Amino acid sequence: MKAVALISGGLDSLLAVKLVEEQGVEVLPLHMVTSFTGRKDPAFVRDLERLYGVKVHRVVDLTREFLPLLLDPPHGFGKNMNPCIDCKILFLRKAREIMEEEGASFVITGEVLGQRPMSQRSPILRLIERETELDGLLLRPLSARLLPPTIPEKEGWVDRERLEAIQGRGRKRQLELAKKYGWEKIPSPAGGCLLTDPAFSRRLKDLLDHLPSGELPSLRDMDLLQVGRHFRLSPGVKLVVGRKEGENAVIQSLATSRDLLLMPRGFSGPTGLLVGDEPQGELRMAASLLARYCKGSGPFTFLYRGRNAGEIEVSPLPPEEVDKWLII
Repeated sequence: MKAVALISGGLDSLLAVKLVEEQGVEVLPLHMVTSFTGRKDPAFVRDLERLYGVKVHRVVDLTREFLPLLLDPPHGFGKNMNPCIDCKILFLRKAREIMEEEGASFVITGEVLGQRPMSQRSPILRLIERETELDGLLLRPLSARLLPPTIPEKEGWVDRERLEAIQGRGRKRQLELAKKYGWEKIPSPAGGCLLTDPAFSRRLKDLLDHLPSGELPSLRDMDLLQVGRHFRLSPGVKLVVGRKEGENAVIQSLATSRDLLLMPRGFSGPTGLLVGDEPQGELRMAASLLARYCKGSGPFTFLYRGRNAGEIEVSPLPPEEVDKWLII
C-alpha cells in the first residue's frame, strides 16, 4: 500500500507521515512551495531525513499556478493577503495528480482540527475534500478519530484506533509523539507564509493595485517584495532600498536593463532600485530618499545604470517627507 503526504517540515506534517508509515504503508512525502511559503534549499530537505527520518520524494514549485489566486481567490483572503483555503486546494489537487502518477491510494496531511481558524474547521475540511475530488481519500492522521472514517480506515489499509484525536492549538500530544520517535530537535509549527504578514501584504497589495488590470506579477516582482524598504513614488514607479549589505546584493542581482539601479559612489550606503514604466523621471526623488539612509548630512553622490547611466548628487530628503512615500 502506498500514499502521498503533504509535508511542510513542521512538526504536525512530519508526525502524520510517521503515524502512517508505522502501519506498514509506503509514504511518499511531497513538499509544495511557492514564492511565499515552503523551502527549496537542499539543506532543508536533507535535514528532514537526517533529523526525522522523513525523506522528501518531491519538491514541487507551484508559484506560477498560485499567482492567479492573488487576484481573485474563490474562497477569499484571510486576515491579510493569504488565500489559505484556495492554497490548500491547489496543493491537494497537485497531490492527487501525483498520487495517480505514482500508483498511490490516498493522500495524507498534517492538518489538526481547529488549529487554524480559516482552513481547519470541519466544514472547510469537507469543502476541501470535495473540491479536490479526494472525498474519502484524504487522511488526516492527527485528528482522524474526530473526523468521519476515510476509505483507508474503512478498507483496513490503516488502523483507525492507532491514529490520533488531536484538536485545537495545543501541542502537548504532538510533543509526546515526538519524544516517542526520539526526535531531539523539535520542528517549529508549520507556517511562515509571507502572505500572513501584514507588512508583506501591504507591499503585495500596492504591487497588485498598480499593475494593469488582470496582469499577474512576475516571479521577479515576488522576489523584490521580500527585500528592502519599498516606496511608491508615482502610480508607475516604485523604489526598493536595501537595508543591509545582503539585501543590497540581492537588489543588484534582480536589476534588469529596464530599471535604474542606484549605488553610492565612494562611500558605504544603501543600494536602490527604481522599477516601473518611466523611472528616469523619479531619479532625483529616489536618490534623495536613498541619501536619507546614509550616514552624515551630505550631499551624496550616487551612480546609476540601467536604461541609461550617469551620476547624481543630492541632499537627504527631510525625515518628515520619507513617510509620505513609504509603503513599508
